Amino acid sequence: MINIGEFARLGGVSTRRLRHYDAIGLLSPAHVDPHTGRRSYDVAQLPVLNRLVALKGLGFSLEEVGVLLIEGVDSAQMQGMLRLRRAELERQVRHDLHVLDRVTARLRLIEQENHVNAQITTKQSDAFTIAGLTATAPDASRQSTGAVVQSLFGQVIDHMDAAGADRTTPIAHYVPDPDTPEVHITAGYTVPNGSVPGLEPHTLPSTQVASTVHQGPMATISTAYQALAD
Repeated sequence: MINIGEFARLGGVSTRRLRHYDAIGLLSPAHVDPHTGRRSYDVAQLPVLNRLVALKGLGFSLEEVGVLLIEGVDSAQMQGMLRLRRAELERQVRHDLHVLDRVTARLRLIEQENHVNAQITTKQSDAFTIAGLTATAPDASRQSTGAVVQSLFGQVIDHMDAAGADRTTPIAHYVPDPDTPEVHITAGYTVPNGSVPGLEPHTLPSTQVASTVHQGPMATISTAYQALAD
């Protein structure tokens, strides 16, 4: 027999929580001193406490936990339920981290609204041809266009390497659809001489452009785009 404080410490719960479980009949002490009212627990009750806490963490109400404890939940069943819950939590963590990245990126844009120091230059760009592939993103968000660009470059690189072509200058060309939210994207590499089997040639005409250099991760490239827009 051990006292309530020691049992709480071993079980990773508070003594207040143990008293509550006792009050609602979920887990009663093995012995209560009739004179002092002190509660004592048997170490053999720890597996019951472990299951109680685990089932509560799985989202069951205390009433449902009581029914499950009466029916009996063996170790294999408990492990299966906990593994499923762990997988759900891991998916939620990945989702929350993705949301956090987007919020952080947007916060960075707002913080830099009055501190834009990108060097914008205008120049005449010569016409050039790229060998690449084209696909359509459902909208202009970084999440949508980024996924398409990544997929396109993966395919283009395979063709370029197979042909032994030079991959010095990558180009991603975006053309918004005037009638829908879609964006048509061509990704490839400049090809001064000849063509690359499996890739389509796309000629970009000579034109005047505004340009800047972005130094940093892709997560912060929106600051460069907004500087150009300004």
